Amino acid sequence: MKTNDHKNNGEILVVEDSRTQAEYLQHILEKEGYRVSLAFNGKQALDRMKINRPAVVLTDIIMPEMDGYELCSAIKKMEDLKEIPVVLVTQLFDPPDLIKGLEAGANDIIIKPFEPEHVIARLTSIIQSRAHPDSVNTHSALRLSFNGKTHILPENQLRTPAILLSSYDVAIRKNTELQEACDNLAAVNEDLQLKVDNLERANEKLLSSLDPDKQQELKKILESEDRYRMITELSPFPISFIDSAGNYQYVNKKFIQLFGYTIGNIPPDKVWISKTSPDSAEGTNPVLVSGKDGTVRLVQCWPITLTSGEQFVIYEDLTHKTESERLRSILVSIVNSSNDAIIGKALDGTIMSWNKAAERYYGHLAEEVIGKSIDLIVPIELREQLSLFLKRVGNGETIERFDTVRLRKDGTRIGVCVTLSPIKNEDGHIIGISTIAQNIAEREKSAVNRMFREQVLHRR
Repeated sequence: MKTNDHKNNGEILVVEDSRTQAEYLQHILEKEGYRVSLAFNGKQALDRMKINRPAVVLTDIIMPEMDGYELCSAIKKMEDLKEIPVVLVTQLFDPPDLIKGLEAGANDIIIKPFEPEHVIARLTSIIQSRAHPDSVNTHSALRLSFNGKTHILPENQLRTPAILLSSYDVAIRKNTELQEACDNLAAVNEDLQLKVDNLERANEKLLSSLDPDKQQELKKILESEDRYRMITELSPFPISFIDSAGNYQYVNKKFIQLFGYTIGNIPPDKVWISKTSPDSAEGTNPVLVSGKDGTVRLVQCWPITLTSGEQFVIYEDLTHKTESERLRSILVSIVNSSNDAIIGKALDGTIMSWNKAAERYYGHLAEEVIGKSIDLIVPIELREQLSLFLKRVGNGETIERFDTVRLRKDGTRIGVCVTLSPIKNEDGHIIGISTIAQNIAEREKSAVNRMFREQVLHRR
């Protein structure tokens, strides 16, 4: 990649209040042949852009004076700067943060921590897309509903799957970390089981040394204790035992591992447990809990009250589950709201998903095509070409922006610009292929309208 083409495309402006992070990005980019300049807050970046127009802006979100959202929004509102691609580089991962970035007009979002190859790949894709100005601003603004609110996304945000794929990559990484944690827990459970087996053998040896009556009495006590120990210590859920006065008498290892508290330092419930709403009743709605290290988790409590007034409480951590569900919800909303036809396929071309825009483009309802071959919308003379493309994507290649023809339900043809991308599972294995198609006629019509507007403005 180290060619003069990158230098001729202009410099990359990196906006980051952390000098260490800024210089790390600078090192990555300069190593690949890009020219790079640095700014350490949004205001400084805008001042520099007015003097020297960059090719692309890579900006952090959390910065003093003017954050990344405000900087991106300001750039997109300035007539002479609005065409400059803006990439948000951030640790913020929640769906509301993603929507806020899209509303600000971001062209892409890269989630920290990132691999250098990922940054270069996204930057290369953005620079290459600038060579196709007719593909920009082809849709009206996108209205997206999420969590009961309507958000207006700028018209050029969903032209490619870049932002969706960036978020998907993070979801994959989170799921991988969760799987590793489960594997570690399984190893701990296996070790505990070994210790329990050793203890049982020691108990048997002790029993054999007692007279029969005492053996039977001790055996019943040990069996009762064994049951309790097996239920609590080997449980994948945190467990506590609280007396009638509200004092914690016992917590299992999972409780200590997740929340950080032991019997000796656990604070009163009102300090570390808070209800999610004033009318939420214990055991019916999730609550927020603060761990010893300050980490806040969303937890479901399942209390069992004994006749003595004591409570046996099981806790279920919903934090990762809730984040995954929220991310999945926003991705589904974006896909269904997109003006581009987005189709998910198995590696053999079997249709797995079909969004609303695909229904408009091709005339088939989702229930009519899911489970059928993608050949349904491919002209006979192009099926061999598509088969080759599917094999290439199945091997990990992304095929971006090629113009082709597809068939509608009524037999007529529609010109589309298509991008094919691999879909990977938590282990990084390719399990499917996504297709994002754009109506060429709409693109060309938009280009003509834009040229007309520019001519009118120029005459003024």
